[in-house]
Amino acid sequence: MLASLSMLLEGKGIDYRKSSVLQGVLMERLDTAYIDFLHRQQMHPYSQYVVTTEDGPVWHIQTLNEEAYENIIKKFLHGRDSFTLRHTGQKVFIRHHQVDFLKKTDLLDAFYYEQAGRDFPLEFLTPTAFRQNNRYVILPDIRLICQNLMMKYTMSSRTVDMMDEEALEQIVEHCFIKRHRIQSKPFPVEGSTIPGFVGSVTIHCKGTETMARYFRLLLDFGEFSGVGVKTAVGMGAMRLRGG
Repeated sequence: MLASLSMLLEGKGIDYRKSSVLQGVLMERLDTAYIDFLHRQQMHPYSQYVVTTEDGPVWHIQTLNEEAYENIIKKFLHGRDSFTLRHTGQKVFIRHHQVDFLKKTDLLDAFYYEQAGRDFPLEFLTPTAFRQNNRYVILPDIRLICQNLMMKYTMSSRTVDMMDEEALEQIVEHCFIKRHRIQSKPFPVEGSTIPGFVGSVTIHCKGTETMARYFRLLLDFGEFSGVGVKTAVGMGAMRLRGG
């Protein structure tokens, strides 16, 4: 089960640059045993990020399985309508919140029964980067996007292994970036910055229908998992528009 908690916040200066601070707020509300569990994981079963809207800043917390939902979203929401930023003492109010769910079986049903388009418009909402050969990659790369999402999906599931090298090679061979509007944007983390990019790309798939459906499944999952590095502290938020 995938879950997404969206919270409209009331507080000055809240934007994506406060994401790592908000992760600290989140950790303060979790049980110690579960925090210890998270620290032992190579990939976290959740993502979180902040976007600015006309109504104000919206903080998203997204979990990738039922255990993470019970221990993160439900724990965070329990009887709370505000929180305080530790370093500044600023009180932030939650004006409105909404929780949405998506079953992973729904993703699989769409794969088997729903035709896919050939163009996949993606938006990278917060600074996104990948790590390769001990360097940051700050441009959208189809191989790195799909490989990362395969790994995150496999990590979040006890029954499904999405790491399919042959499928990955087929996607890389038959998909290409058709158009893009990308700009570099750094992401602040604990006194330093990580280089990243934001913006939009449209990826065209000229392979089989099955390939297009598989690609769509990964991208739909990516809306919950985020993509690339540091998705637990606010990087790599993505949206698929259509497809």
